[in-house]
Amino acid sequence: MAPMATLKDVAALAGVSMSTAGAAIRGEDIVKPVTRDKVLAAAKQLGYSPNLSARFLKKGRTGSIAALIPSITHPYYANLVAAISKAAGKRHLRTLIMQTGYNMDTETDIVKQINSAVCDGLILNASNVDDRHLKAMLGNHPTVLLNYQVDDPLFDNVLPPLSRGAASFGYLAGRGYRHACIVGGHPLDKLTDDPGGRSPAIRYTVAAMKDSGLGDEHDFVECNWETTSAIAAAHRLCETDTDGTRMVDRYDVFYCMNDLIAYGLIRGFHDEGVRVPQDKAVFGNDGIYAYGEQFTVPTLSTMALDYDDTAEKALDMLVDQIEHPDVQREPRVERGRSRLVIGESA
Repeated sequence: MAPMATLKDVAALAGVSMSTAGAAIRGEDIVKPVTRDKVLAAAKQLGYSPNLSARFLKKGRTGSIAALIPSITHPYYANLVAAISKAAGKRHLRTLIMQTGYNMDTETDIVKQINSAVCDGLILNASNVDDRHLKAMLGNHPTVLLNYQVDDPLFDNVLPPLSRGAASFGYLAGRGYRHACIVGGHPLDKLTDDPGGRSPAIRYTVAAMKDSGLGDEHDFVECNWETTSAIAAAHRLCETDTDGTRMVDRYDVFYCMNDLIAYGLIRGFHDEGVRVPQDKAVFGNDGIYAYGEQFTVPTLSTMALDYDDTAEKALDMLVDQIEHPDVQREPRVERGRSRLVIGESA
């Protein structure tokens, strides 16, 4: 068996120093592109593979980060962790994916086990544990939260874009719709103070709808954030009241708090003979399938989160914490990007 190629062999074949070869393989900006290409070509020719584990061990690190989410099977979180894993891979980091099942005890138990021996940093979509409790459990372990909306954050955080709701209702108003209804979650009078959960998103959405003139807080249909509950909500909307009217007939467009609700609403309307978009329009939020081929009839109009942008911003802050553990700074807040996807449903 031929001996394994070393970094010294790669440097000799590329005609550069070992330090330059190492920097090129690590993707450092100090190496000119033409030199980097020569080094990578030499590494490929020789079959050289850097020993990342040894490199991280020398630094006292694991070379891994953890991503903690409520559910691996939910399309939104699947897209999110896929983007996190890709962004981490570009930085030569492995990603450990952990799910809580929307359970407070599970979320707390997992967070308690997070330390420098498990991973170098944590990206956390907290849904049940408040940031003060998280800080007590995590201490100074590098951590970035996602979608945790508070006035005085204790952690670096990546939030959805503030303009997402305004852009969505602006588009709907521009299309000529006159009366909207929000579907999903709890109405304002039933919301609890859960900054890591979905209450802030509902408040922002209701405010955006009111600003657009398309409706107010009373134009709301309560349902869980999943498809089967939205199907049932559609059936309720189509029920005939004692006065012979139907709630569905009050509105010309339904804004759904996520895409799964939108797909369920369309299915439920179909069951009741209500056509989308011919009779009623349906608009989604999240873009869970917007970056691949949409396969539904009709295709969904939605405000799609840029999952890669969110992941890159989270990784930038997390790696900065990992690389500079002694730097004291105020928690940073970044906002992810989103884009309007115009389908057939609205």
